[in-house]
Amino acid sequence: MLKEFIEHIQKTTQPLITTVNGSTFRITADGNVKEILPTIFHPDTLDLNSLDALVTMVRTEASEMDAPLYIAVPDCKTVRCFGQSKDYDERCFRQIYYEAHATDVPGWDQKVTLGFEEAQIALRTRFQETPDTLYAMKLVSDISLGAKVIYNDNGIATSVTTQKGVALQTNEQIRPLVKLRPYRTFQEVEQPESIFLIRVSDRGISFIEADGGMWRLTARETIKKYLEGRLEQEVSEGSVHVVL
Repeated sequence: MLKEFIEHIQKTTQPLITTVNGSTFRITADGNVKEILPTIFHPDTLDLNSLDALVTMVRTEASEMDAPLYIAVPDCKTVRCFGQSKDYDERCFRQIYYEAHATDVPGWDQKVTLGFEEAQIALRTRFQETPDTLYAMKLVSDISLGAKVIYNDNGIATSVTTQKGVALQTNEQIRPLVKLRPYRTFQEVEQPESIFLIRVSDRGISFIEADGGMWRLTARETIKKYLEGRLEQEVSEGSVHVVL
């Protein structure tokens, strides 16, 4: 039947629109056949700004859906909730229902050398408190309060001599590596810990990430564990699947 339509359309100049076995085709005069797929309207993806909002939407609105939901964590600042329709007419379209973004994360630019006062502010506002954070704050404070600062960097470690009072001086070797937790992912979860290299110069102090970016995988695993805990019932029932 389709062959007859092609032969017929070749004798005309206008394309022919025809339906064969429930599928619609467009046939041009030169014999080209192209299937016209139906236009399917899908709801827009709802953008969210927290993991708590995502959990609430899955528990309420998404719980009414027939097909299972999948929650993926593609990176440390994004969580995506999608499903797959069982209707063949939708051509296996994967509808993304919700997408959460960590938009209120201060982050950390390791390429910046901060002045000592700026470093004090950054350590208090951009990092979760840890023993090494307190050590770094004390170090920066000692340097900034010293009347005289001498830097001695041998390529492996840096030592700083600060003058206190009239004649008293202290000479302390800086620990080259510290473990810090900058705010780099969703605020609802514990921030991933990274090893940072401390570098001190007359221009200020730098904290350089030295874990090869492994914190990103740790952050994704932490988010996955958090969602599985908050959606424990849905996960156990098989209506929700959380994946990395």
